Amino acid sequence: MAMLEAHATTADVEILRTEPGEDGRFHYGPDGRSLNFVRGRASLSVFLAALREHEKFARPYALVVQGMLAETLLPNFKEAHPLPLASADSDPRLWIGNAAKVATHNDPTDNIAVVAAGRRRFTLFPPDAKPNLYMGPDDPTPAGTPVSMVHVSVPDFDRYPLFRQALERASTAELRPGDAIFIPANWYHHVEALEPFNLLVNYWEPPSAAASLLI
Repeated sequence: MAMLEAHATTADVEILRTEPGEDGRFHYGPDGRSLNFVRGRASLSVFLAALREHEKFARPYALVVQGMLAETLLPNFKEAHPLPLASADSDPRLWIGNAAKVATHNDPTDNIAVVAAGRRRFTLFPPDAKPNLYMGPDDPTPAGTPVSMVHVSVPDFDRYPLFRQALERASTAELRPGDAIFIPANWYHHVEALEPFNLLVNYWEPPSAAASLLI
């Protein structure tokens, strides 16, 4: 946190917050349409101060900044922290927060994700597992892409029985600082941050770079 504060600009970031009773899950409300979190804006230093404050509570609000371009907050980050596995056209993004869960979703491009602080658990499903994932509506969505309605950490098999078949094909990895994971385009993934402070840096690869990553 101190390193981020020392180098960050004063640019505002979008902050997501959900109630302690949601157990860190950013998702839908009980009606399955409204969202269970609110959005706000503040500087990164204000956000980090809030994370420190919530470390005192056994059941804190979940607070996250998601997918922020690193260059917006930390000038010269890409040059100071090069990642040889990422293509030159891929810009690093920051995911910062306390213990929070990103619901199962997929992305249209390859993704390299590197844990810089804390721990994160990734659960991956192949693209053809979609019929068993119970994907939610196209609009609204928590973060711009449809997400699974199943709570991966505590699945309701009575309501979502086919999810058992999805889990049989799932792969899970728990990453610590310095660990990275490659998520191919269109693979579904659930991401759970596990510590009071977590920092992830990810690189979404342009389609033209995908072939070079697999050589």
